[in-house]
Amino acid sequence: MGAMVVLAVRESAYIEPLLHYIHTSEYSDVLRIAAFSRVDTFMEFMNGEQQPDAVVGDPTFIETWMVEGRGNVPWAVLSEPGNGLSRTTVTLGGGKTIAKYQSLPALLEAMLQLCQVKRSRLQAAARDEPMLLGIVSAGGGSGKTTVALNMAKLLGETGLSVFYLNLESVDSSSLVLRMPGGGASGLERLLYELKAGGEAAEKQQGRKPEPGAYAIRHETLRADAFRPVENLNEILQMTWRDTLDLLGCFTGEGGYDVVIVDTGGIEEERTRAVLERCGLLLWVLNGNEGSLYKTSRWLAHCGQPHSGLPQGILEKSRFVLNDAADPAAADAVSAVVSLDGILPRIPSWGMPHPGELRLNAPQFLAGVKQLCMDLVEPALPRVFTGSAR
Repeated sequence: MGAMVVLAVRESAYIEPLLHYIHTSEYSDVLRIAAFSRVDTFMEFMNGEQQPDAVVGDPTFIETWMVEGRGNVPWAVLSEPGNGLSRTTVTLGGGKTIAKYQSLPALLEAMLQLCQVKRSRLQAAARDEPMLLGIVSAGGGSGKTTVALNMAKLLGETGLSVFYLNLESVDSSSLVLRMPGGGASGLERLLYELKAGGEAAEKQQGRKPEPGAYAIRHETLRADAFRPVENLNEILQMTWRDTLDLLGCFTGEGGYDVVIVDTGGIEEERTRAVLERCGLLLWVLNGNEGSLYKTSRWLAHCGQPHSGLPQGILEKSRFVLNDAADPAAADAVSAVVSLDGILPRIPSWGMPHPGELRLNAPQFLAGVKQLCMDLVEPALPRVFTGSAR
């Protein structure tokens, strides 16, 4: 049975198309809506015995309910341009804001996120924690972030709950993604919570901070992410221990299905923690001589018993050749590593400011899909094939 959301809006014309869409789409399996267009009937329901998973409504409905005592049910106000919140709503606080007029899939995803229900095709698959997939490269310019973003988008579109975690010193994903409006506490706040009170809070409450509470939603990416860090010192000062604690927040039931971790240099402490904690590592190469040389040297170093790096890196490493101009480009790379995928060169990306074009190249997405089928499907069955291997 899906999550139950109470929707309270003044216009019945707003409710009908929404309910029709749910009943005729895949959302019918994960979401139930109890809709009200009158305050009195809304309050009568809320004062009854049945408690919903979340409440979403116009400000007048939400304020009336909050004044009478709302309990512990998550809630959000439907916002419209020029529709400010009253002093009552601001004072009581604790809720979120959802744009009232947006695409129906985006609206329903926001409701599910409010319920902390992650839409997934893996409901029948037993798993103790999400798949942590580290995207690494031995040098810059390999297209690592483009690969990571396209994998996040493709997996998100399958119905998985995906988090894109960028741990570069400078988050370059903002060159591709448009930042959504609205605020979020962000990675800086989460790191502060982990350092200042994370251990005490975990002991007292029996749970870790939830990354989703500090994240934003990228609808074009179909994934959650943190806003890029404004003060670079916040991320430059992240230690190996800080990064392990951060990755630990994603573990446990009820979280994300897949966390894609985009890394910086191999020598950085943050990346070293990713190499240790992630269950699968995808090395991105671009085929030039420098990339091959650096990759081979790092792999040799990882295999040394006194390298200072975690053991088992080679066993969980996979390799993809990016920006391949022709099939022959794989020959030199295959002499160094065993390739698990080849992604094509996209000429239009050579134009100035390609932006979201990097997320909408059919030929590239086809290669990414094949890569995901080969790497992700064995770990998370039923994503693409519909049945476990």
